[in-house]
Amino acid sequence: MYNRSTMNFEELFNKLPIAIFVSRKDFEYENEKAREIGLKENRDSSCIRFNNSIYKIFHDRILDYDVYLAVEHPDKISDAERLSLYLHFFKEAKEFSFILDRNGRFIDVNPSYEILGFKKDELLGKNSRFIAFEDQIEVLRKNFGKVLRGETVKFTFKAKDAKGEARYLEVLEWPRYLNGEIVGSEGVARDVTESKKLEIELERVNKALKILNQVQKLIFKERDEYSLLRRVYLMMKKFGIEIHAWLMESNKLIEATPGASRCNVKTVEFYYGKCQCGEARNCSLIVPITHEGKILGLIAFCSIGELSEGEISVFSQLGEDLGFAMNHYQVERHKKIMSEILVENLKQFEKLADKLRNPLAIALGYLELEEVSCDEKIKEIEKQLKRIMDTIEDLRFQEVMTFLLTKTSEKKV
Repeated sequence: MYNRSTMNFEELFNKLPIAIFVSRKDFEYENEKAREIGLKENRDSSCIRFNNSIYKIFHDRILDYDVYLAVEHPDKISDAERLSLYLHFFKEAKEFSFILDRNGRFIDVNPSYEILGFKKDELLGKNSRFIAFEDQIEVLRKNFGKVLRGETVKFTFKAKDAKGEARYLEVLEWPRYLNGEIVGSEGVARDVTESKKLEIELERVNKALKILNQVQKLIFKERDEYSLLRRVYLMMKKFGIEIHAWLMESNKLIEATPGASRCNVKTVEFYYGKCQCGEARNCSLIVPITHEGKILGLIAFCSIGELSEGEISVFSQLGEDLGFAMNHYQVERHKKIMSEILVENLKQFEKLADKLRNPLAIALGYLELEEVSCDEKIKEIEKQLKRIMDTIEDLRFQEVMTFLLTKTSEKKV
């Protein structure tokens, strides 16, 4: 008699050459073959391709169970079919696909090579360096060397299109084998120009913001315009930026940094473009140093090159921050001068008070002298009154000067 308790269905199903997956709302089962080929994940497909084999999927519902069976199709994928699939993906891929020989020359490219604007026959037989700028050749050489050693590489480089303009390509490249030996490479290149330009712009704006932050720190360390601009000049050199700066005094530009005399700045206006200076190598940026609409100086970023709107905005803010600092220095100097004059005036007032007391004491003393005649007393009193009037005039002059100084100070502050 057959003993049902000795039957191990899971062991039995695992020995079957077919893949089985059974599911219900609260139950799932798959045998080893089903897990191997991924039947559960692909159960809604008509077939599964696995290890050059095709498995046809059958589905039925028995009671409350969904039963999926996957049976290996007798026909395997032939070499011809694999080649056909490969050619299909190569030609239809949206990314620029390429094949290089061991010398780095293009053997074949798919139609997406058009992202660079070249014709196919302009690329075939050419070394990949043909589409690279001079400063990018080492990037290609280094990565192609890794591929020839059996590595798969991923990198980004600045490619040169048919117009000579820059396009950033993200490349995935791997070895190409023939009879077990590496005979070149295959790869795909994706155009990431827009995202790369955005990345570069953000990096440059962040650099400009870092410069602005450091200048703001200098403002509170320095005490006069010349020392501030010289410190800014030295700091900019560390960032690889050459600047010249001037201060505005009596409507004239006075050089404030080394070498400013070589710069051909004629007007105190904002300007970005090709500089008229004979030493200019690229576009320059000229920013007025201002505070509340008043021009206090000028700063020129010499041959700084192409700038984004974000960078120009940050460097324009630099002109305003320097203007704020210079106005602060001027106000502080004026306050110091005013304070010194006021102290001196107080000393003068004290002297004048003594001058008033002395003649008054003399006049009163004469009035008390009985042996002096009335005419002599009147004559001496008139003499001392004249001294008092002269002293009062001096006092009035000091009062007017202090008043004018205070009003001037209020306007500047």
